[in-house]
Amino acid sequence: MVKGLKAVAGSVPGRVRWTTITLLLLLVGISVLHIAFGRTAFSIEEVVKALADLSDDPGQRHIVWNLRLPRLLVAIAAGFMLGMAGAILQTILRNPLAEPGLIGATSGAVLFAVLWTLYAPAANVPLPFAALFGGTLASGAIYFLSRRGGNDAARLALTGAVATSVLQSVTSLLLLRNQEGLATILLWNFGSLNGRSWPHWNLIWPWGLALVLLAMSLARRSALLQLGDSIATGLGLRVNRTRLLLLLIAASLTAASVSVVGAIGFIGLIGPHIAALLVGRNPLFHFPVSGLFSALLLVAADWASQSVSLKLTLPGLEHHVTSLPAGAVTTLIGAPFFLYLLRKTAVKMRGADKS
Repeated sequence: MVKGLKAVAGSVPGRVRWTTITLLLLLVGISVLHIAFGRTAFSIEEVVKALADLSDDPGQRHIVWNLRLPRLLVAIAAGFMLGMAGAILQTILRNPLAEPGLIGATSGAVLFAVLWTLYAPAANVPLPFAALFGGTLASGAIYFLSRRGGNDAARLALTGAVATSVLQSVTSLLLLRNQEGLATILLWNFGSLNGRSWPHWNLIWPWGLALVLLAMSLARRSALLQLGDSIATGLGLRVNRTRLLLLLIAASLTAASVSVVGAIGFIGLIGPHIAALLVGRNPLFHFPVSGLFSALLLVAADWASQSVSLKLTLPGLEHHVTSLPAGAVTTLIGAPFFLYLLRKTAVKMRGADKS
């Protein structure tokens, strides 16, 4: 066992090891700041004492343990899951602009959450499970629709983009026709970690752990997909089966995350792209580093969002004060980043055409 672990550690390039260590240290640092500084600020010493259950102040222990720590853990889990989902999609679609929203998982989860909120709030099925079902159902439907023309990465991406637009339009129509439901779904729909507690953590971590382990077990096979379908088939890979499995894993990672924190955008695009610059696109390293960087990004975005307060005037939320949703911060960062990637890709394609 020990020799096997040493062999695995020895096969990891030094750049990957140092990148992982650096990201872990940064994540620990931003996590401490996330817990320490909010509407009520604590010193680092007070945070450590509260976490170690050595604090004499019960209010302090309550804030740290029951309000800030579960919110932090949910942010880490959701960010890691979205980052790994984006890395998987960029691998199987061979497209650096691919992100979880492209396969309908996000829009499907949001649509089913809206349907549940508006028409079945008293049902025995919890909202997160309804959203999870909707996300995986939408992604599965998109995959099988794309197979009608011969199933390739380009057709899958195009089908996903069209289906996502349709799902988002249906969601918008539902919200416009039901103004009363708008109040309860808006912040969740935009992507927010406000009010996340231990029940949310208990809901998200089993899904995250199981799906991340499953994704890593397919990492070597997913690397063959980057060579193209014909080459991968020639090497003995069942391309359609592998792509379907990875797509469902990415969809489940996305839907499970969305079902708890809402539709936080661009995390699954930024994290995998920067991770690829740091460690390359070998899925064995790209997948976990993408998750780690995305977790760091979401924790930082949530920490930054808490410094801005919003006063809402929507029906049912008159004069309600809340912190800025983390999804707003990631969108402000991600939108220009996406435009940069789009321009970079267009320039590269023009250069390839000229040559």
